[in-house]
Amino acid sequence: MKATVIVSVYKDAEALRCVLYGLERQTEKNFEVIVAEDGDDPYISKTCRSPWKLDLSHQTQADLGFRKTLAVNRAIVKARAPYIAFLDGDCVPHQSWLERHLQMMSLGHVLVGRRMHLGPYFSRRLRNVPRWINRLESPLHSWLLLPALQLDGARNVELMHPSRFMQRHFGRKRLNLVGCNFSSFKSDLLKVNGYDEELTGVGGEDDDLHWRLEASGVLTINIKFQAVVYHLFHKSRRADVTENLRKSNENLAAGRYFARQGVVKSPE
Repeated sequence: MKATVIVSVYKDAEALRCVLYGLERQTEKNFEVIVAEDGDDPYISKTCRSPWKLDLSHQTQADLGFRKTLAVNRAIVKARAPYIAFLDGDCVPHQSWLERHLQMMSLGHVLVGRRMHLGPYFSRRLRNVPRWINRLESPLHSWLLLPALQLDGARNVELMHPSRFMQRHFGRKRLNLVGCNFSSFKSDLLKVNGYDEELTGVGGEDDDLHWRLEASGVLTINIKFQAVVYHLFHKSRRADVTENLRKSNENLAAGRYFARQGVVKSPE
């Protein structure tokens, strides 16, 4: 098995169905999928039980507020492959998404991508008919749709298709890690003990993982124009990240990059 794909999800079974459809169409077939649910929603369970042509497992936990970090850490422990790629449950992967990650993987590095944001109308079309992703992936159809996509509020349309040209000319900027599209060797993630579960609430957990990986010697590689995902529209979920930033900065100042409460739990 070449890779484990961890999909973090909360509540949105409709979006998850699109993501799993996208994973089923991957050009690289030798991988497993772990749906890491921050909760225990029967609709998510039903979606995972659909007859997917995937090596798929689903893990749940009590819905006690935002605990994505715990859900993902549990999935990291369970991962059977030496390499792990991460998706959010509202980000539909291009069919070459995993293949591109695996082509560029490098021990001691974390690959960091970005996402194209779809507007509300086209997100609804994709939610209703997941196979509509074929039109977005087709250069001919997608460029014909481009004016309508932009009118619908699509953002980062330059990420609509994998492009070695764009990567070569515009992909040298250093990127911060985003949980919706990155990958790493499992051994590199274990160097920092995964996500820090002491960060509670939404926001800041990805930036925290990024600086701890770099502090441990694991450097980032920008794959912004290579591994494409399409983000389904939803209302903004803004949160106050002040406390998480305080904790993260405190650890940074102390040089503490191995999370005390991560994949391995420290005694209280």
